[in-house]
This record gives sequence, structure tokens and C-alpha cells, in this order.
Amino acid sequence: MLFSKALASQATTLDAKLFAIRLSIAKTTSMDIKHIIFITDSLCSVIKTMDLSVHSGQAYFLDVGFILILFFSYSLNYKIGF
Repeated sequence: MLFSKALASQATTLDAKLFAIRLSIAKTTSMDIKHIIFITDSLCSVIKTMDLSVHSGQAYFLDVGFILILFFSYSLNYKIGF
């Protein structure tokens, strides 16, 4: 199992949830999976992850957006749901 650490001075609950969403999307899209379903108790965090406007979690949006562009470029049959 791989472990990694990132330095954070102050992290909010929203930051932790956005990081967890980004990490899980990155991990699942690296596998040979065609349909991804995320079950979460914080739909607000998912919406913030996909939000195009300027906000504090915009870095997560850019990472997730790039990962999903690559994921969907493999096939039009790939799906993701929240």
C-alpha cells in the first residue's frame, strides 16, 4: 500500500472532503473501471468540486477536471455518478 503526506497549515472540513473526493477519483480512474458511483454524505462537497466559479477549493476542481477529461477520453461509455 502506498502512503503519501502533504503539509497543511490549516485545513477545514470542506478541504478534507474535497481532498478525499479528488483522491478517490484519481485512484478509481487509474484502474480498469468503466462505471464509478460515489456514495457520500456531503453532496455540497461534490458540487463544490465540480463548481467552475472562483472559490477556495478551485485547485481541487482543476485536478478533478483534468482527471475526468482523461477518464472520459477513453470511451463515451464511461460513466460517473454521485
